[in-house]
Amino acid sequence: MATQSCICCAMKTLLKEQRIIAGIDMEFQFICLSKKMDTIPFMLCSSKKNNPFTAICTGIATPFFRIEKLNEDTCCAVLSLLEGVDMEGNLTDSCEDLFALRKTKSCIIVNLTCFCAITALPLELVNRPLPIIEPKC
Repeated sequence: MATQSCICCAMKTLLKEQRIIAGIDMEFQFICLSKKMDTIPFMLCSSKKNNPFTAICTGIATPFFRIEKLNEDTCCAVLSLLEGVDMEGNLTDSCEDLFALRKTKSCIIVNLTCFCAITALPLELVNRPLPIIEPKC
């Protein structure tokens, strides 16, 4: 097995924790999650300037991801793309405007040794319902 990068090790831990919150690897005896969570969203940076990596696949451009699989031998991962939406439901790739994340069926394969940082995002962003905005009369 090749020497793993720190991002590869972090993704291994993230995948393990994601499986735990989804109830795949462990059932809780005393903890009850109010809603089913199965995603730890994150962003990757590919340069020292902290510019987020943006994937473009099947018409979706996003810096938000969910890990699906990890090959520890090659340090490659299958990531599903998450669409960011603002408070009004418009697509956004900006953290400043981000209100919720929606799962997509689009996936990419990445070599994790190409990245220098990972930023986990709050679990509550995934499938967060948009606020009800009352029309002004």
